[in-house]
Amino acid sequence: MKKLLALLIVAVLLLSGCTNDNNGDDDNNGNGNGDETTVLKVGTASYTSVSGRDFVEGTDGRVQVNTYYATVALDEDGKFVFVDIDTAQNQGTFDGAGVVLAAEAAPTKKEKGPDYGMVGNSEIGKEWFEQIAVLEEYMIGQTLAEVLATPVEERDPAHPSVPSDEDLASKVTITIEGYLKVVEKAVENAVEVEGLAKLGSGSYTKVSGRDFVEGTDGRVQVNVTYAGVGLDADGKIIYVYIDTAQNQGTFDGVGAVLAADPAPTKKEKGPDYGMVGNSEIGKEWFEQMESLEEHMTGMTPAEVKAIPTEEKDAAHPAVPADEDLKSSVSIDISAYQGAVDKAAANAIDLP
Repeated sequence: MKKLLALLIVAVLLLSGCTNDNNGDDDNNGNGNGDETTVLKVGTASYTSVSGRDFVEGTDGRVQVNTYYATVALDEDGKFVFVDIDTAQNQGTFDGAGVVLAAEAAPTKKEKGPDYGMVGNSEIGKEWFEQIAVLEEYMIGQTLAEVLATPVEERDPAHPSVPSDEDLASKVTITIEGYLKVVEKAVENAVEVEGLAKLGSGSYTKVSGRDFVEGTDGRVQVNVTYAGVGLDADGKIIYVYIDTAQNQGTFDGVGAVLAADPAPTKKEKGPDYGMVGNSEIGKEWFEQMESLEEHMTGMTPAEVKAIPTEEKDAAHPAVPADEDLKSSVSIDISAYQGAVDKAAANAIDLP
């Protein structure tokens, strides 16, 4: 009898030890007292279009670069829980002698907000930032395949893919082809990240112009550096993705466009970017960027902004000064710090 009682007591103790005492909060989202945290797939990417317009009397020549960039997060079922899309739309103009008239960076479409000026030409009276917010919300809860299958129709040559779904069409009248493409690319770049609390993206743009001179084409160049940044509950960076979309258009001495084609990003070019020959540390751009992203991981955005730099020359005013970092990163990092700072400032809480 005593032996039976002892066995019963042991059994009760074993069963008690197997219970998960987490106050009933076992939803695997990292917000309760359990040990598990949510794992999301997070990706960032860009898609660029470049167009050129010849100079004609009364109309300046122009090179325009539209770089769409997006950061997305998907759950374990492959459904979107976060989508952030923006467009850096920049241009340079030139006259009939191939002289650059203007080449200055502009705010992104989201940054312009109501100043973008779409309302006057919108049949639904909605600004660009309002329409893109609806499109982002529409994607939440869908898979990539479902998003890419969004029904569209051609309204006119300038709008080849506007939503044709009755509900979405009443709220979004912009052509969405570029936004679907950039979201698809972001998903292709997605990696697993654990413990994300906030996520955001941002960009930093530089536009430059070069006049035509005999033997050298005129040029408008647009560098859009964009970043996706994820923060944990302590405000530290646990996801960072940085890339630069470097595009240009060229023109001759009478203001005729010679070339205006999009190029792969610096990361997409990989070893073909061709930095190794001019690098004192023998590292290609993508290798140096990987080192910089790794260095930023675990830091706060303020600490990233405060990374010590020094001027190497006029073209490189902010290269890393820290002895450890400078051995693996010799490129100017001011644009990358700027993009990360903006992405962190734009970050919002994840559901």
